[in-house]
Amino acid sequence: MATTSPTDNLKPVDELNYFELLAWLGIGSSHPGGFPATLKNLSTMDIKAEDLLLDAGCGSGLTACYLAKTKGCRVIGVDINPQMIEKARLRAEHENITHLVDFKVADVYDLPFPDNHFDWVLGESITVFLDKVKVYQEFLRVLKPEGHLADLEMALLQELPSQIRSQMEECYGKGTDPLPFQKWVDVLAEAGFVDVEVKNPQALQNTNSNLIVNALKHDWLLLKDLVPKVTNQPQIYRRLQNNANFMKRYKSYFGFGLLYAKKPVPPEPPPKPSLIKSFTSLLKKLGSSAYPFRYSKQSQ
Repeated sequence: MATTSPTDNLKPVDELNYFELLAWLGIGSSHPGGFPATLKNLSTMDIKAEDLLLDAGCGSGLTACYLAKTKGCRVIGVDINPQMIEKARLRAEHENITHLVDFKVADVYDLPFPDNHFDWVLGESITVFLDKVKVYQEFLRVLKPEGHLADLEMALLQELPSQIRSQMEECYGKGTDPLPFQKWVDVLAEAGFVDVEVKNPQALQNTNSNLIVNALKHDWLLLKDLVPKVTNQPQIYRRLQNNANFMKRYKSYFGFGLLYAKKPVPPEPPPKPSLIKSFTSLLKKLGSSAYPFRYSKQSQ
């Protein structure tokens, strides 16, 4: 008999999709490389205390809260899953940083923020599941001119056979679509970003899984929910293990890296002609038609 999750409208746990399952369990660092990759990427970013950041697909708020504590900057985190937002707010309260972070339920396709609002947009393994150009154009909209996007995403290191792609979609959902690094760069350029580059590219098979597991062990919010839920419902463990086995078996196909890009400064409008120049130009245009008969020696 399927067990239901009381905070998910009594939806059976067995029927939760990959993202709903992560939210119910409180797993907020399921991206490639885990939180160690997050720390490595953050070390390459020149984030200042006066900056305003958007953490798109913030999960349980681990990255957002870490940034607020270490940089003193303001961070707004958004996630489409209310359970994740609830956990992120709990984390912020527990770590006494509610004055710096705010979390909202929102869709990255239609962000509830004005144009030119953020200095940074951060993402960690969300765009791989979505319409890439559409999401990046929305990120571009809310960034200030010369604002930065930093998006950690899975990439393909070699062509993925159709059978393996089908297995991947069974594990992570339809629409899961990692791209080769160059195609990621092309998509960002198509969306309107400039100075696009890939930082910290890494093959998945070179990832130190012990570092990732050790980082998870220090996440009190994750341990609070994960251990009792998995203990009481062993089918969850089997499902998570199936996903892990897929990546272990086919890790040579995958890598990950930080997609780094900037919003261009809009071109300045052409200068308005001065009143004197406009009047002079008008006289020149009228000259030949207003005075067709001009005095010259030849007319005498």
